[in-house]
Amino acid sequence: MFKLEELKRYQVHVVDQATERITITDSMAERHNVLIQTIMQKNGTPNQAVATSIFMRRYGFFIAALLYLRAHNKMWDGPLDKIFLFPIDDSLSFQVEAHYMREAQEGDVALIIKKYGKVVVDTMSEKGKISKVTLWENIWGYVLWMYSQTNTKQATLDLDELLKDRVWQPEMRKSMFAPFLRGRTVKEAQIEFKRVTCCLYKELPTMDACPYCPLHHSK
Repeated sequence: MFKLEELKRYQVHVVDQATERITITDSMAERHNVLIQTIMQKNGTPNQAVATSIFMRRYGFFIAALLYLRAHNKMWDGPLDKIFLFPIDDSLSFQVEAHYMREAQEGDVALIIKKYGKVVVDTMSEKGKISKVTLWENIWGYVLWMYSQTNTKQATLDLDELLKDRVWQPEMRKSMFAPFLRGRTVKEAQIEFKRVTCCLYKELPTMDACPYCPLHHSK
């Protein structure tokens, strides 16, 4: 039986009453510079683009968590200003309130992509001066991993829907996830994950190109 505690795998903590105060909305508006500067200081990040990529890789966990809920016929349907950033060590987790939880319904996959994905990707891309494609791939990596661990019938249906253009339209022209497969099947991509874009982690002082980085494979 599905339990909300399982969302902790995706760094999402469901609580009755949030104790944090910084939200996703804040991170896209008046608190954006504070968030990015904090990430830069903690990680030795050289610029805003890298810091933004770090943040969006973490946010990929949240999108994966929403799709995980959907795969179990549940949905968290709160506003962006009720997604709280929860600092843990040198990273970030998320805190959301349980009363926004409901049963899943038709259209939730599109809702997740547009309400929680597109708005954040577009804003962070503009503010961080980094490609939207890179930020969507940051999310895709965790979404692909989540589906490799989730074997419900609904998960299969949802993943198929995410790879079709119609669920992204009209706000976006086509699926932002499908091109990352590069002609491979989902199973092939899960077995040997390879990125199309570089997430810029190699720019951190203690990091090199990831094994799945396109720059790594081009050497």
